Amino acid sequence: MFQSERFFREAWPQISHAFASPTDAASDAEWIVGAVALGAGARVLDAPCGFGRHSIEFARRGHQVTGVDFSETELDRARKAATEARVELRLVCQDIRDMEFPGEFDLAVNLFSSIGYFSDDEDRLVIDRFWRALKPGGVFVLDTRNRDQLVRSLPPEERKRVNGWTVRIENAFDPATSRWRARWWRIKRATAKSKDTGELIGESEIRLYSAHELSAMLRPERWGRVELYGGLDGTPFSLDAARLVLVARK
Repeated sequence: MFQSERFFREAWPQISHAFASPTDAASDAEWIVGAVALGAGARVLDAPCGFGRHSIEFARRGHQVTGVDFSETELDRARKAATEARVELRLVCQDIRDMEFPGEFDLAVNLFSSIGYFSDDEDRLVIDRFWRALKPGGVFVLDTRNRDQLVRSLPPEERKRVNGWTVRIENAFDPATSRWRARWWRIKRATAKSKDTGELIGESEIRLYSAHELSAMLRPERWGRVELYGGLDGTPFSLDAARLVLVARK
């Protein structure tokens, strides 16, 4: 178990499509393939893969894709989406902390803020799992929120429409632990006069990392070169970049 496990098993599948764009996934995959000079028919590990939006885009480009996620609900959606897109995916239901792929992949990706849900030590072990999964010369791409930008921009509350209802998110950031806690509420009627505060559907907690913290977790004796970007489009990294992207070669 981890702090946000119940949220990702029960609440996140209800709303993930509203927060994760297939259009963005296509441009993300296009940039990654070019940035790492991925060869034709390469083997790609996408973990966690969620409902498969990035996995499908890599497969559309002719790569052999393995997606790993602990949510069978999201994997079922990924299977359906892959069938509709007429691509093949190998999908594995597993906690990424338990992945065992010895030197199989040319590229491994951990995208859309999927690091930080465990303890710092467990996050280091997860990164080691990705290292072991790569062939010599393989590339690891990690994409998450930039702590130093978020601490200055995080609103106390956010709202987003989802399938005819509204998600209200209460945000709190603890600077002592660099952990962002969110409470997620479902509001059926979101009007100016409505007093409905909503029904609590879940709570999440993520450890946010600064660039130097996350870079230090990639052991120099294992990774040959680590590059920083401010997005999955090659944007230069800065304190004002919303995203923190690391590209590391084994």
